Amino acid sequence: MIVFRADVSPRSGLSHLQRCAYLAALLRKDARVSICSREDKRALKFLAAQKVPFAMIRDPGVTDIGEAKALIFDLSGFDERDGALLEKAKRSGMQTVQIVPAAGRLQPVDVLVAPFPPSGTEGASAAVLLAGPQASLLHHKFRHFNKVRRKYREKARLLFVHLGDALPYRDLRAIVDALHRLRFRMKIHPGLDLKKADKRNLMRAYPGIHFRGRSESPARAYFEADLALIPPGQEALEAAAVGTPALFMPLGKEDRDLAEACLQLGTGLPFPALEAMSLTSIREALDPLTPERRQQMGEAGKKLVDGLGVQRFFKVLKENGIIQ
Repeated sequence: MIVFRADVSPRSGLSHLQRCAYLAALLRKDARVSICSREDKRALKFLAAQKVPFAMIRDPGVTDIGEAKALIFDLSGFDERDGALLEKAKRSGMQTVQIVPAAGRLQPVDVLVAPFPPSGTEGASAAVLLAGPQASLLHHKFRHFNKVRRKYREKARLLFVHLGDALPYRDLRAIVDALHRLRFRMKIHPGLDLKKADKRNLMRAYPGIHFRGRSESPARAYFEADLALIPPGQEALEAAAVGTPALFMPLGKEDRDLAEACLQLGTGLPFPALEAMSLTSIREALDPLTPERRQQMGEAGKKLVDGLGVQRFFKVLKENGIIQ
């Protein structure tokens, strides 16, 4: 059995669980799988709709993993209880894997998957390291849109706004208001806590905005947009994979260093933080984005992230005897 350990994250919402559910569904033909998540109503609702076994747990440190052959961690951060679970797995001789989040710290596991440079180095010397943007574990639809030839319009008018789940409604409304005044149309990825009434209010007040539906692929939403307004992190690799230039908006102190790493990819430009946002500052951020510059960024992104990270990951799992 392969056990995935993932939770709902305050910053990235269901993204860790969504990735694990996708990977687990692909691995079901080769192994028994299960997802372990801390008790959370949102996690329970999501996992109950998936086609993979799962368990809701209170304390990872005392979770029974006796039948598991491998334990895969996909967490925004490790605490003492997950550290205890990792130690239990290592003592039993179980193979351990960590999918390292952007700016995350490495854990002493057997296999590391790190699309972004990690902030810590402990455990790296003893691990198999699958590193760099090509290691990003994206849904297969990103690979599909990576291959599709796209055109870059003379004027950027459609933005895909994907700022995670922690953004309060009043802040989202301030961002939408400023972009609407600049005559942008928007498709918005709704956060977990955005109420239906808030969506209706936004659509009524700002004609031309839409929300990404549950069944709509985020890859398509990125691909159809001229620009993606995103926080620095995993979202940068998603936008790059389909050739959409990014605007990196820091949402907290931890995002500022991560923004520098994203800018070095050459696939996007900085966007003003909320406290510095104005029509003038937004115009200044967008001025360098000529059609030629946007095309250069888009083409560079598609070369940087080809969407084949899952295949590379499964190859490593086979080489380490985790799957056949």
